Amino acid sequence: MDHPSSGNLAPIIPGHFHRLGLAARPADNYATWLCEVLGAVRIESGMRQVQGIPFGGGSDAAGVSHESGAHSEIVWLGMTPICIFSVVDDVGPLTAFVAKYGSGLHSVAWTVQDIWKTEVLLRRNEIRITGVDLPGRHFFMHPADTAGLLIEVTDTEFTDDPRDNPKMVLPVREDSVVKGAQLGWLTMAVKDPATSAQILSSVVEASEVNGLPRNAGEELIDLRINDVIVRLLKRDDGDTSRDTLHSWCISVPDLAGTCVSLAQSGIKVVSQSELLAVTHPEDTLGMRLQWVQASSLLI
Repeated sequence: MDHPSSGNLAPIIPGHFHRLGLAARPADNYATWLCEVLGAVRIESGMRQVQGIPFGGGSDAAGVSHESGAHSEIVWLGMTPICIFSVVDDVGPLTAFVAKYGSGLHSVAWTVQDIWKTEVLLRRNEIRITGVDLPGRHFFMHPADTAGLLIEVTDTEFTDDPRDNPKMVLPVREDSVVKGAQLGWLTMAVKDPATSAQILSSVVEASEVNGLPRNAGEELIDLRINDVIVRLLKRDDGDTSRDTLHSWCISVPDLAGTCVSLAQSGIKVVSQSELLAVTHPEDTLGMRLQWVQASSLLI
């Protein structure tokens, strides 16, 4: 399968990972679960443009986006921001997404230096642009042009970001089920990992990573896109579903101890090895979660 782009422009250079997006209904209570189970924390932070210009558009006083009609809430899992988009009405693109696919993984986002220059370059490379939010200063690339991964691009950033400020100390939850959790990687289920890697690398600057833990027999390619790893995992041959963001992997300093804590809290561990484990999605608000021993990521 050829990439839909016929241009030959260089891929865009991403800045910080802006957020992992979860689509949800208000009753899902994702933010509370992420804090109480994974130890995620809330940081009160404003937003600014990458160039340092203050930013305050795109949402009303209640935090509801003018574009998507969804309420957004940010929590941090280690150094990774996670945004929960909760639908608040019966119309809008996010409402349609949740109605069709259910709550769960929705999208990813990276910052760029100049969003509108980036948009022009992507369009010249025949990457379709959707969900343009002028006051919110972001847009999405059509997932049909990005190997099934819904990518948002923005030139806004957090005023208070621990990745930019080594003196900033994140609060630590002492009562969470899991201790020391970080994002290990994001997993896409795809038909052909090599083709998907080629497509993604033509759109956004990426490099292949070798040596990360995997289960026996898996065909996959790991790509590092700045500060996040995206795992492209081949679907079963009989699986005719679309290429999509499928699951995410949580890195923990003590996998064996974490599995014990998860089981004691009522979260079933369905498989476990020395370096990897999987929990049952029915016990994790429908989210497919894999777990990895943190020391195995030091490659």
